[in-house]
Parts: sequence; structure tokens; C-alpha cells
Amino acid sequence: MIAAARLVSSACALLVAIASARQLGPVGRGEIVFVITVCILSSELVSLGTNVSGRVKILQNAGVLIEDFLGLAIVLVAVQAALVAGVLVTVGPRWFELDATVCAAGVGAGVAMFFAHMMLDASFAVRRTLETGVRDLLIGILPVVGVLIAVSAGRLSVSIVIVVTALGYISGGGYLWGVVRRETGPIRFTPSRWGPILRSGMPVLVGSFGQVVAFRADRLIVGLLSTSAALGVYSVAATAAELPRIVLIPATQVLANRVATGDISTRDLRSLLTRLMAAYGILMVVVAVVVPSIFIPLLGGGFAGARDLVAVLALSEWLLAVFLLSVAVLTGLGQFRWLPIPAIVGMSAIVLADMFVVPRFGGAGAAWVRVAGFGSMAMLAALLMRRCIRSSYRAAS
Repeated sequence: MIAAARLVSSACALLVAIASARQLGPVGRGEIVFVITVCILSSELVSLGTNVSGRVKILQNAGVLIEDFLGLAIVLVAVQAALVAGVLVTVGPRWFELDATVCAAGVGAGVAMFFAHMMLDASFAVRRTLETGVRDLLIGILPVVGVLIAVSAGRLSVSIVIVVTALGYISGGGYLWGVVRRETGPIRFTPSRWGPILRSGMPVLVGSFGQVVAFRADRLIVGLLSTSAALGVYSVAATAAELPRIVLIPATQVLANRVATGDISTRDLRSLLTRLMAAYGILMVVVAVVVPSIFIPLLGGGFAGARDLVAVLALSEWLLAVFLLSVAVLTGLGQFRWLPIPAIVGMSAIVLADMFVVPRFGGAGAAWVRVAGFGSMAMLAALLMRRCIRSSYRAAS
């Protein structure tokens, strides 16, 4: 059910991408991608890994309460606002000629995305799983309605796209805030209670930030070492290949939660993971075959170059699925210390390779670098998962 909600949300995101690409062109789309990328990277950094460590510890009854988690989340919202503002004001006008309105909208979007990000894990922690689907619907539907209204009025701009995106995240995060608060007592702002969350969150932070950099760094590098137009073309192809990830992510979140609570035993994991990987592989084949044929009719001739990138990016997404499922199992087992290793390896490989490949080969080179980077992440994560499952099984025996 969560996957169905995220599928609707992803379809709405695709509509927003299509409408903004057609109306604003590759340059405008590139500016939007840059701002959203800054918001996503900042959210992962500012969370300090506490969203995952707090959720798992609450589910495991390991001495952490949801009231402590909410207090920490509120404090970190202010840190997120300061960080996004600093990055956009420093980098945006110089590299992308962003005006003050776009930067201000970006700060609002960064805060909204971070808040919704933290409330998602808070809702999982109090076992209100299905309500997260409502959050995803709000995040998807409200922005597409706002964009369509702006298009019909002939007023669509970069700042409007970012503002309506922020409104979607505000509504989704606000809804989950109400859901979680009905399950909790008074919020506690006691720094000493945050210690276990922060200590366990540090390896999660390194791993999750490494993941996000690996997922998004190619967009930043293409934009910085090429042009906004090239970034716009590459981001459209990457977005199309990444859309099925919206279906995969809820499966990994529920998988981690069920492993943490013991609802899924280590004996059942092999069969479950095999079925998930086979189904996702079929889905990515469909994406690689179908999506390239619809680019020009939907987006126009300016995005013709995106067609050749989708199949390569679809392969990288299947490899990424192996990584994400392995990480979900490690998270559910509470093996936080292993999470940074595959993420850091993949991040380093992608960033370093892109610095040399993108100036010469552009988006095509960045796509193949993704395959290599995600492949290395998948291999390491799968090996670590296998090792931890064997250790867990021996301990249980």
C-alpha cells in the first residue's frame, strides 16, 4: 500500500518534471535540480543519522523514546535552515545565477523536506506505517496541482516550482506530525537523552550521506563542469530511471522494521530478497525499453540526448537495488557500524571518476560511472549482509 502511494507520488513528480522541462527548458530545469539536490544532501547531513538509529532503537525498545526523538528533530530543523541558506547564497548566484527569490524558496524547501524526512521515521517508530502513504500522496499531488495552475496561467517559473514542492513536503510532514503526536506524551528537549541516538547515528550518517552523495553527485558535477542545459538533459534521464526506486524504498523500510522487530527471521531472508530482486529487475527492463521512446513527444527535441542514457541508468538502478536491500537487512539487525563502508567506497568512486570523465564524455560518461559505482556498493553491501546474517544465525542457534 505504501508502494502504491509512492507510485502515485512518483507519477506526480514526473508530471512536474515534464511540465517544468517543457516550459522552462533545460536551463530552468537544471536550476531546479541544483536547488533540490542541495536540499536533499543537506537533509542527510543535518539528520546526523538519527532518523534511522532513533527509529530502530525505538522499535527494539532499546531505551530511546519517541518524545526524545521529536525534541531532537525540532532542534535540527533550525540547523537545516542555516545550512541550506549558506550553500544557496554562496554557490547559487555565482554558478547558476540564482536570484534571491529562488534562494529563499530553496531554504523553505530544504526545511520542509528535512521535517518530512524526520517525521517519516517517527511514524515508522510508533508503528503507524500506512499513514506514511498519505504523506507521500500529499508530497506528490499538491506540487503537481500548483504547477498545472501556474502553467495554465502562464506564470510558471523556477521559484514557483520550488515553492509548490516545499508546500507538498510541509503538508506531508505536518500530517505525520499530527499522527505521531497522538501516540506520544510531551516532547522532551533533554540533550542527555539524545546521546544514544547520536552515537548510534554517526555511522548511519556516514553511510547515508555517502549514499546521497553517490546518488546525486553526478548531477552536481555535470552542472558545475558542463552547463545548466546539460544538467537538465541528464537529470531528466536519471529521473526516469530512478522513478521505480519510489516503489523499492518503502519495501526496504518495511523490511528493516520487520527484521528489527523479529517479524522476519534470518532463515526467510534469502527467498524474500531473491523474489524482490527478480521483480525489480523485470521492472527496470521495462523502463529501459519503454521510456526512451516517449522522451521527445513529452519533452521536445531539446531533450533528445536523454534517450541514449536511460538503459545505462536503468542497469545502475538494478545494482543499486541490491545495495539498498542489503543495507535494509543490516539496519534491521542493528549492524550500524558496517553501513558506511559500501557507501563511502561507492561515493568516492563516483565523485573521483566523474571529475575526470564528465568534462570529456558528459552525461554518457556519468551514466557509466554510476554503473561502476553502484556495482561496487552492491557487492560490498551484499557480502557484509551475508556475514552478519551468518553471525546472527549462529548466535540464535
